[in-house]
Amino acid sequence: MKKFYALVLLLLTGSLLAEQPKLKDTGNVLINRLQILSMVTDSLDEQFQDPVYQGRGEKSIRGSVLMSAVLPGSGQLYSKSYVKALSFLAIEAAAWAININYRNKGDEQDGEFKAFADELWSEQRYWSSVYFQLKQLPADDQPNGLPDYDAFLVTDSRERPLLTNWEAAEEVLRQWDNTKYLSGFTHHLPETKTQQYYEMIGKYPEQFGNAWDDADFITYYSGYVDRITPLNREYATMRQQANEFYNTAGYGSMVLLINHLVSAIDAGFTARRFNNRQISVSYDRRKEFSGNGEGVNMFGLRMQL
Repeated sequence: MKKFYALVLLLLTGSLLAEQPKLKDTGNVLINRLQILSMVTDSLDEQFQDPVYQGRGEKSIRGSVLMSAVLPGSGQLYSKSYVKALSFLAIEAAAWAININYRNKGDEQDGEFKAFADELWSEQRYWSSVYFQLKQLPADDQPNGLPDYDAFLVTDSRERPLLTNWEAAEEVLRQWDNTKYLSGFTHHLPETKTQQYYEMIGKYPEQFGNAWDDADFITYYSGYVDRITPLNREYATMRQQANEFYNTAGYGSMVLLINHLVSAIDAGFTARRFNNRQISVSYDRRKEFSGNGEGVNMFGLRMQL
């Protein structure tokens, strides 16, 4: 949608440059853009200063279109269509308000669920769970070269065997946290806390569910509501709420794009209707007398611009 809108603006601008001299590529992007801006401005000035338009009191259609493409309603205001101008401006203001408000809500919710995860989901528990599940495999099914970290295990309050050297063990265990050895392990945990990191630990309980604070290493968790821990469920709900906020903000952005496009198109028709109203036609019938006294009926149309 954004690409389509940009293309429309490009076409609108291009129409103003059609009669201008060909641009010279200076090799500098900034200078090239300044040239384009200058030529668009000059073209608009010519349209607004055109004596034909001034003499008739007409409005520049191309100028009106470009004005509303930049600020919805401004082209309608220029053509003295005040109700439509106010309508487009009101939609613009409302769309911006929705976009900004819900984006801020999304950012706030995003920060809350990340803080929740940092406190209650543990990489130490995750890699300890990976080691625990690998050790539960039959000896013939265990990966070759799996180190014996049993000496580094301590038991926490929930009877989970945790690796005290989990950061060093992680570098070794990363090669085995996949479906070749462990059922449901379809992803690799990112090494840094990216957006994908926070998505995966809540979205795939088969692999990451055992690392929540209220989980154990024995239960096989899954995506079903009754097969995940309360903390995992609460976290998933928080993330869903953040996504809903961002989706609503996205709708605001979509309305903004549509409002610019519709306003630009309507501004052209509004300017044309304004110009058409400046032409008045009257019918004239009268009798003229020639030099010899004979009367002649005269018919005529008078057009006032």
